[in-house]
Amino acid sequence: MISGDWALAFNLLTVGVLAFIVGNILVSLIFWKIKDKLKDYAISSRKSFLWLFVLTPWFVAFSIMLFFSPLVQAGSGFVWLTGLAHWHHPNVFYFLSWHSFSLVIFIVFGCYIFTRKMMVLYKNTDQVKLLRSLGTKENEQVYIIDSPIPTAFTSGLIKPSSFISTGLIEQMSAEDIEIITQHELAHAHYSDPLKKWLFSFFAAYYVNNIRHFLISMMSLSMEQDADSFCVKNQQSPQNVATTLIKFTKLAAKYTTKAQYKNELFVHFSLYSVEQRTMHLLNLKQFKTFPIGTVLVTILLLALISATSVDGLHHVIETLFTH
Repeated sequence: MISGDWALAFNLLTVGVLAFIVGNILVSLIFWKIKDKLKDYAISSRKSFLWLFVLTPWFVAFSIMLFFSPLVQAGSGFVWLTGLAHWHHPNVFYFLSWHSFSLVIFIVFGCYIFTRKMMVLYKNTDQVKLLRSLGTKENEQVYIIDSPIPTAFTSGLIKPSSFISTGLIEQMSAEDIEIITQHELAHAHYSDPLKKWLFSFFAAYYVNNIRHFLISMMSLSMEQDADSFCVKNQQSPQNVATTLIKFTKLAAKYTTKAQYKNELFVHFSLYSVEQRTMHLLNLKQFKTFPIGTVLVTILLLALISATSVDGLHHVIETLFTH
C-alpha cells in the first residue's frame, strides 16, 4: 500500500483505464450502428469520422481522469458533477487490489501493441531501404523495381517513396502508368503510410471485428482520396476508373508477397475496386461532417463514461476487498 501523490496518480490511471474500456464499448456500438451510412459522406468527412472513432476512447479516458482529479473534484463550480460520480479513497493505493491488476493488464496489453507496431516499422524501414537500393530512381519519389509481377505501391514513414514494377510498365499503356504514378504520388503527398500506421495502432485497441472494419474503411478512403487526386490533376474520372479495372484484372493473376501487405504499404488496387469505381463515376452529393452533432455526442459519451466508471467502481468494490 502507498499513499499520497503517487497513490493519487495510480488511482487516476485506474480511472483512465476503466473510462477507456467504457468509452471503447460505447464507441464500438455507435460505429457498428452507423458504419454502413459512412459511405454517404465525403471522403474527408469519412476520414474524420474514422479518426474520431479510434481516438475518442482516449479523449474520454483523459477527460475522466481530469474529472476525478482534485483539480475538478475540489472545485465549487463542479459540485453538481461530483455528486454524479466520485472516487473513494483517492489518496490510498493497494498493490494487491483490482485497481492494480486492471492497471497492469492494460499496460502490458499496451506494451504488446506498441512492440508489435514498432517491429512492423523496423522491418518496413529495412524493406524500403532495400527497394530503393535495388530500384532505378525515376525522380525524387518514384522508383522502378525490376519485377515481373505488375505492382505499384507507396511506403516509407517520414519520406515515403512510390514503387512501380517493370512488369506493370511492360503490360500497361503509358497513359495508364501516368495515372497510377499520380495515384501513388498522392499517397506520398498525403503521408498515407504514416497515417495508416498510426491509425492501425489506435485501432488495435478494439475487438477483431471492429478493428477489421475500421482499418478496411480507412484504407478504402485513402485509396478513394488518391483517386480523386488524379482527377484534380486533370485526369478524367472515366480514365482513372478504366485504369483501375485494367490493373486489377492484370494483378489478379499474381500474388502480392505477404510482407508487403502491412499497414506501411499502400497499394494501388488492394482495396474494393467496385466501390472506388462507383465513387469515381458517381455524381451524387455527399454529406459533410456534422461537427455540432459530433461534439454533443462526444460530450455525452464523456458524461456517460464518468457515471459508468463510478457505478462500475461501486460494483467491483462490493465483489473485491483491498
